[in-house]
Amino acid sequence: IIEYFLGLKREADKLKFAPCIPKEWESFKIHYRYKSTIYHITVMQKDDGQEMKVIVDGVEQEAKMIVLTDDGGEHDAQVLLSNKALG
Repeated sequence: IIEYFLGLKREADKLKFAPCIPKEWESFKIHYRYKSTIYHITVMQKDDGQEMKVIVDGVEQEAKMIVLTDDGGEHDAQVLLSNKALG
């Protein structure tokens, strides 16, 4: 259910996003543990019509996914979605 509804899909050391959330949800947070590392992920819907963006520690990820690292630290990530794309 989490994988489908919240749209999290882990493939090896990559975390991909394809949420199926209601337009009414402006945002939600996930605290995701990968081995000894914690990712604080905020997913936000925007009404700007732009395509999805994934930002990790302030750096936009061209591949639109999080490459997971086991560095024992904590990382902040934002996933910005266009709510127009969600229907």
